[in-house]
Amino acid sequence: MSKDTMAVRVDADLRKRLDKLAEAFGQTRSSIINDALRQYADHQEWQVNLIADRSRSIAEGRATLIDHEDVLATFEQRFADKHS
Repeated sequence: MSKDTMAVRVDADLRKRLDKLAEAFGQTRSSIINDALRQYADHQEWQVNLIADRSRSIAEGRATLIDHEDVLATFEQRFADKHS
């Protein structure tokens, strides 16, 4: 996989933390940052796709919607059951 160069500014504390992690894992700071950014992008893409899927479900009438009051009542009951 080809790599592009990006300039990113980080504060001194974060740089020190990244350097410590790189040393602990026997990796370069760049590889630690790449791993972190990859995980972040994966998670964000998952969320965006999930939200889009749920929006489509609602628009197409495939979603089961629950009133806010019903959700609160369910949680209140579950909480009460655990503390009885």
